[in-house]
Amino acid sequence: MKKGIFFKRIDAISLLLYTFIFFLVILFIYLVKVNRHIDNFSNYNDTIHELKIIDKEFDNFLLQQATFINYDKINKSMQKFDEGMLFLDSEISHELFPKKYNLLLEKIEKLYKIKVTSMEYFKSENSQLLYSIHYLFEINNAIIKTNNLNKKTVTILNNTLLNLMKYYTNSRVDRAHIYKNIKYLQNYNSNESVELFIEHVNNNLIRIEEFNKIKNIQKEDRIVRVLEDLHQYLITEYQENIIIEKIILIMLFAFALIILVALIIMSKNSTKLKDELLGFKTAVENGDNSVIITDINSNITYINDVVINETGYSSAELLGQNPRILKSGMTVESDYQELRKALDGGKKWEGEFKNRRKDGTIFYEKASIMPIYHDNKITHYLAIKLNITNYVEEKQKVEHMAYFDALTELPNRLSVEKYLKDRLPIAKRNSSKFAILFIDLDRFKIINDTLGHDVGDELLIGCAARIRKALRDSDLLARVGGDEFVIVMEAPNSDFSAAHVCKKIINLFHTPIKIKDHTLSITLSIGVSMYPDDNSDYKKLIKFADIAMYEAKDSGKNTYRYYQSRLSIDAHKRLNMEQSLKTALENSEIYMMYQPQYLLKNREIVGLEALVRWESEALGFVPPDLFIPIAEDTGAIVEIGLFIFKRACLDFLVFAKECATLKNISINISAVQLYQDTFISDIMGIVKDVEIEPRVIQLEITETHIMKNIDQSMKLLEELQELGFRISIDDFGTGHSSLRYLKLFPINELKIDKSFIDDLPDSKDDSAITSAIITLSKSLEYINVAEGIELEEQEAFLREHNCSIGQGYLFSKPKLKDDLIEFLKAN
Repeated sequence: MKKGIFFKRIDAISLLLYTFIFFLVILFIYLVKVNRHIDNFSNYNDTIHELKIIDKEFDNFLLQQATFINYDKINKSMQKFDEGMLFLDSEISHELFPKKYNLLLEKIEKLYKIKVTSMEYFKSENSQLLYSIHYLFEINNAIIKTNNLNKKTVTILNNTLLNLMKYYTNSRVDRAHIYKNIKYLQNYNSNESVELFIEHVNNNLIRIEEFNKIKNIQKEDRIVRVLEDLHQYLITEYQENIIIEKIILIMLFAFALIILVALIIMSKNSTKLKDELLGFKTAVENGDNSVIITDINSNITYINDVVINETGYSSAELLGQNPRILKSGMTVESDYQELRKALDGGKKWEGEFKNRRKDGTIFYEKASIMPIYHDNKITHYLAIKLNITNYVEEKQKVEHMAYFDALTELPNRLSVEKYLKDRLPIAKRNSSKFAILFIDLDRFKIINDTLGHDVGDELLIGCAARIRKALRDSDLLARVGGDEFVIVMEAPNSDFSAAHVCKKIINLFHTPIKIKDHTLSITLSIGVSMYPDDNSDYKKLIKFADIAMYEAKDSGKNTYRYYQSRLSIDAHKRLNMEQSLKTALENSEIYMMYQPQYLLKNREIVGLEALVRWESEALGFVPPDLFIPIAEDTGAIVEIGLFIFKRACLDFLVFAKECATLKNISINISAVQLYQDTFISDIMGIVKDVEIEPRVIQLEITETHIMKNIDQSMKLLEELQELGFRISIDDFGTGHSSLRYLKLFPINELKIDKSFIDDLPDSKDDSAITSAIITLSKSLEYINVAEGIELEEQEAFLREHNCSIGQGYLFSKPKLKDDLIEFLKAN
């Protein structure tokens, strides 16, 4: 159908092209005619102009006095005038110009004949006049010589001759004087010579009078006026004709231009159609889509190379076959029914096939099948298909990624929620139970930040494998966060079944995990919620298990807790605390207090411990043991820690001016803060800004924290000590530090934990432990500090056992800056 249209357009273009050529020929012929017209006008114009000049020469000739004239020149002019008149009076002229032109030309010819007659007469008379003048000179001389004339007569003769000669000098001839002289001569002497002289003088006067008449005639009726009329007539005719010719030329040019534009448009359309057909052919033969054309009976009549490549069949094997040869039996039958219904109705169908190649492999195709019409009848069917196997497989991968963790290959949170959403209604009908265990790795963030994410990832994979060992095949294990796992146990026999699994998991982690060159001790905190006891909503069950997990962490970690209703209240409080903590610094709710440290031997103040406090506008006063762990979990401790460090340094410079014995200030450093990559550069920046010596700053680090990663801790502490900072181990005795590592650590001070001081001196165990710590620190040349001294008996015991420094309510409670300044002045 398109092909027919294409050829019709080609015929139209040819017809239009011939028309365009015809118009170009007409335009060329007319241009030649116009050019000839312009040339003719130019020739006529030049001829008339030349005739005007020649006529001027004629006038000048006739206006001359009787003198010696070169008649050859005037004869040539007359010849040119004749030639010009012949050109103006040609047959072409009579064809080109109407009657008025011929009338003007006839008038010019008549005037010219008169002028020619005058000039011929002038030439004849002028010749006789010249001859007569010569003759007069001779007669005059003869009369004077042969006759004895008196002086007066001679004078009159000469005077007459001279007066007559004035004509030849273009002067006015005094005829009256000449006639007077003639009369005198007639009366004086009547001889033959004188009479002959008088006769010639009279003849010359008559000729002069005739010359004057000729001049008057030229003034009255001149050829130049008629030539001007003829010239003006030609100009008018030319201008009128040239306007008409221009209009005709413009019209011819416009028609040619219109045809040219039409040709260009049709040519572009034709080229576009050719390009489309060529593009379609190229696309069909070289595109990524399979193209199959079948006849009305669904027998294949055409395939492109893509079909051969996709199916593995040859052209000979497919042509003449029904497309059912590719059928795999895996496409839904209803799709084929919809296809047949659409095509029978003359409509386009779009859908997907799951077909089979010649080698038996399955591939997916997205197909668009439509009927082809000719003369309003369906003659063929066109199928354009795209192989979407890769897309389908990628989609399956994406769907897998949406429900499974990429690192551990365990189901993710979305998968857990979907699982519970589908299973809980069944459990409800069967009156069965579910237990949900929410597991969090203790201190995973420190390991991840210290040893790197690659070690952290390997650790997560190892932990997932260990947890899986404690579960049944029917139990669902999922990773729902960074270091968070969820276990769904279906139909546990009792609540104790969940507890048994929790203990089993915790026991599995008593053995350290080896990751690369690192041996890592990992503990878990587990929260448990039960369906339907705690709730029937799967989202709340996961949330309650999460809340119970935090209760396990608050209980010392490495344990498990069941959800209780009061935990939701505690969790809500924790959430409020987290939200308020985000703006605590911005709202100036965080502030500092300082507790003096003194020499036990003489109560001389030698140091201060910087203590952070939080007075929340929304929550009131929040103890450090509540908000510091939350700040560590949320990462807010980094910003708060830098605030504490800078504020303490600035305040110490003020305190040092009031107390000469004050040597250092102790600042607590969180493990999260310590293992930040920028920790050392951050505090050194503050030291330089504040202009304080690092040697007066004692960094207090909890014993448990540095033992989590011994190698990294040792490297950091050595670097800090080299920079001039002093290192203090806080809460010593509550952790599990090895004496070998304790000896190797770059430490300046050990702080005895308050829990050992509280029952002194009554508790034998605490007394023994405290004495041992003091002895140990002395042997290692560490300064020892006892914190939490509230009784004089406690102070006395420590003094007796040579403890160096004390700190506690007995000497001074923590004080605000201004209160401490007054205290320092008083002491």
